[in-house]
Amino acid sequence: MTLPLLARIRQIARSGDVLRAWRLFEDVGLLESRDSEALSLKGRLLKDRALRSLGPDRSDLLDQAQEAYTRAAGGRRATYPLINAATIALLNGKPDEAHGLARQVLELLESGDHEPETRYWLGATAAEAKLLLGDARAARLALEDAVKAAPQAWEDQAATLRQFQQILEWTGAPFGLFDHLRPPASLYFSGIIGLPQDEARVRAEIGAMLDRVRPGVVFGALAAGSDILIAEMAIAAGARLHVVLPTAIDAFREISVAHFGGDWAERFDRLLDDADVIDVLEGPGRLSGAAVHLAAQVAMGLAIRRSRVLATEALAFHVGRAFDELSPPEVEWRRQGRMLHELVLDESLPAHGAAFDPAVNRAVLAMPGPVPACCDLTFVTRQAAFEGFSLLQFDDPVAAMDQAGAILRVAPESRLGLDYRPTCPEKSLIDIAEAAIVLARSANEGSVCAHWPQIAVLELLAPRYRFETAGEVVTPKGDFPIGLFCQDSAD
Repeated sequence: MTLPLLARIRQIARSGDVLRAWRLFEDVGLLESRDSEALSLKGRLLKDRALRSLGPDRSDLLDQAQEAYTRAAGGRRATYPLINAATIALLNGKPDEAHGLARQVLELLESGDHEPETRYWLGATAAEAKLLLGDARAARLALEDAVKAAPQAWEDQAATLRQFQQILEWTGAPFGLFDHLRPPASLYFSGIIGLPQDEARVRAEIGAMLDRVRPGVVFGALAAGSDILIAEMAIAAGARLHVVLPTAIDAFREISVAHFGGDWAERFDRLLDDADVIDVLEGPGRLSGAAVHLAAQVAMGLAIRRSRVLATEALAFHVGRAFDELSPPEVEWRRQGRMLHELVLDESLPAHGAAFDPAVNRAVLAMPGPVPACCDLTFVTRQAAFEGFSLLQFDDPVAAMDQAGAILRVAPESRLGLDYRPTCPEKSLIDIAEAAIVLARSANEGSVCAHWPQIAVLELLAPRYRFETAGEVVTPKGDFPIGLFCQDSAD
């Protein structure tokens, strides 16, 4: 079995989608594999399932997980499966077994005669063994050294801290010893274009916010003004930049950056060169208010997703005027109780940009064949059939996913495509349904296939619908990334 497939299943499990990861593990025929990597992954999936179970099922699944890790270790001098077997023994009420395995791991590490691992994982493994043996202070020091060896290995650090939390919850010890080692927060940023000529106060306030928050990754667009200023200062402070643009780069640069003169265009270009990731959303025309709204939701969703995967927090920062209202995405962010830092600039200058193209955000759901007769289509705004596909239009993606979930419950073999983007109001449903049909053709049975990262808006709007990245769809008009939602992975 190829390592990329194991890595893919492990990625799904790390995201919290345990049922989907287990289903894929079964579907590709790994249940009876004797490969050590497959056995370690099997142990991890069984443990994840156990921790979501109650009663005798929990203990039985933990026994199976420990056995899988023990078989993965075999006669090898491998610390990874042994330390996991030790932790599972503790979680299953077998402290003596846990202590014995933890001591065995420490002996292997001290001897130096063990299978190779990264400096981070060797240090984290030593820390876990010491924690299992009740020496929390030594565990903290060992994990601090491991983090110093790989300060930006955030996913690995998050996995370690989740494991430590399970141990501490079982023993009743406080978790505060390790709080300072959590991965850094994710930050969504937004702001006005018109800034005062003297940027000293703006820079001071942004710098103070970045010092407090110390984000690992910042998410947002790069319009002239506060967007660009925040992104520049975040990168200078050591954060990574994830750009989400509402339309094509050239069009956005012309309308939202170069139009305002000065050196904004050059600064925009430098930031694109420095960015870790650049996501460009599709839509009609050059730029629209609907596209700007969608890009904000996507950037927020990506920030939330990263914070969930890394077991950290997602924050937002907005620079505005006293008389401005928060945008609908920011209102939703605050409604959910998420932290929104604001910098209000009474003296900021109004900035007048080019007129936006008219557009509205619409969700289109496509599926082969007819929609099941028992489905309630109350929130469908338009309906059509085209080339053997049923097409349903909705005003928002949450209503579309509610409908998709209802269809999958009554027809679990269905393959659904969901497209959410700005569209011209006068276009017919058939005219805007091409992408949804392509996505439906690419879906697996019992799943919804959608554009990525557009569908990340659901991390903000409806986190119960969790999409995972699933490669790309190849089309005559170009390739584009997709996300998949499986009905059996719903919370």
